[in-house]
Amino acid sequence: MTRKGLGWILAFALLMVLFTYEAPDRSSWTAWSLPLTGTVIAIDPGHGGKDGGAVSAEGDVVEKDVTLAISMYLRDFLQQSGAYVIMTREEDKDLASPEADQNRKRKSEDIRNRVKLINENAPDFLVSIHVNSIPSPKWSGAQTFYSPAFKKSEEMSYLIQDEIKRVMENTDRVPSKTEKVFLIREVTCPAVLVEVGFVSNSKEVEQLRSVDYQKAMANAIYQGILRQYAGEKVPTAP
Repeated sequence: MTRKGLGWILAFALLMVLFTYEAPDRSSWTAWSLPLTGTVIAIDPGHGGKDGGAVSAEGDVVEKDVTLAISMYLRDFLQQSGAYVIMTREEDKDLASPEADQNRKRKSEDIRNRVKLINENAPDFLVSIHVNSIPSPKWSGAQTFYSPAFKKSEEMSYLIQDEIKRVMENTDRVPSKTEKVFLIREVTCPAVLVEVGFVSNSKEVEQLRSVDYQKAMANAIYQGILRQYAGEKVPTAP
């Protein structure tokens, strides 16, 4: 057989393969998909810039630094699972304009700009990270808060709190419903605020400055989000 004849036979065989090939059932692709593919999640690291937030008694642990560190770890976990992540900040700054110098005006402008940013991007979910503080040093434990506007907020709050209990093993707190937190009340998507610990508690402040603790907290929040998007049924939340 000539080389030309062999070429025609190979070309015909290739055409037969193309015409008779059946694409695999698309439903089987889900097993290979990342769990959060197609999901848009916003992360809000509380405070920033001139607004440091809560500060430890020694002054060396500042809320804005802790919230940003945990948020960045959480961002990485979520992106590795296929989520598209929107950050309200990725550095030490707030969202107020340079002209807003008065403290109260600056805080108001900052929080309203965070709400505006989140709503303009229309995420599927928002998680806002904060650090708690109270005059008495005896209080401790991370806690989630949610607005009753969305049922998903309550479900996510429950699952994140449950994972924090499981992973961190240092809190028995339960999710709390609130309409007083402006950010999670005003956004147009389900949202949870996570107070990751008390900077006013001597034991917890040591944990909050630890990179291992920050990563573990981010992982707990991430695992709670995964459980919700996996379709886990939530018991009646507190």
